[in-house]
Amino acid sequence: MKMYVFVLLIIVATAFTADDMELIGANSTEGGGPVSIDGIAYSQTWNVDIATHGFSIYGAGDRWVCDDFVLAGDWELNQVVVWMIWIGEIGTVMNIVFAEDNGSLDPNYATAVWSEAVPAVNVFADEWESSGGTLYDIYEFTCTINADAYPALSDGVLYWVQVQADVVDNCFVMVSDNYVGSSCWYNDGSGVWVISDESFGYDSDMFFDLYGDCTAFESSTWGDIKSLF
Repeated sequence: MKMYVFVLLIIVATAFTADDMELIGANSTEGGGPVSIDGIAYSQTWNVDIATHGFSIYGAGDRWVCDDFVLAGDWELNQVVVWMIWIGEIGTVMNIVFAEDNGSLDPNYATAVWSEAVPAVNVFADEWESSGGTLYDIYEFTCTINADAYPALSDGVLYWVQVQADVVDNCFVMVSDNYVGSSCWYNDGSGVWVISDESFGYDSDMFFDLYGDCTAFESSTWGDIKSLF
């Protein structure tokens, strides 16, 4: 589920001022979903073949993107990974919020259960060509959560992950044509979340991975051990 507000993409030299940047390579495939191996709590990971757009999330404009997810098992999350295009300033901090859905499937009514400004590191991932023919670098942006503040999220609950880059220049988080089954949402600074298909005319999914420790599996195993004595 997602929301977006379409703004005409304007290219001035190498600068984008739009909220929505369309990329070449539009198509869709099935993917994403909860996993519980190798520390991956949930994955809608970057895929160059289905990347289609970038949505502006720069902090100076108070712009945000959010996407929904459900975990298999109880988790303490320690990393959030997204894929970005930076125009000008390259970010080193991501503002992240996890919010619990109230059953409405609408982030406007979700309750924040954790939020923090999280240090992040950029690693070059890919080069993409915009619909206007300009090449842009795509960066994997890894946000490592403070060990004293791990968000503890529960099995089977619908959550929203909300992201905003703490920079003053335009930057874009990468999305695809919808391939999981629900759309990401966009906040253009008004404080109101709008679903992508209503604001931009198409469904989209944000590329993101969540990493952590599956505490439900660990506690169950320890309980089984204690039951033997």
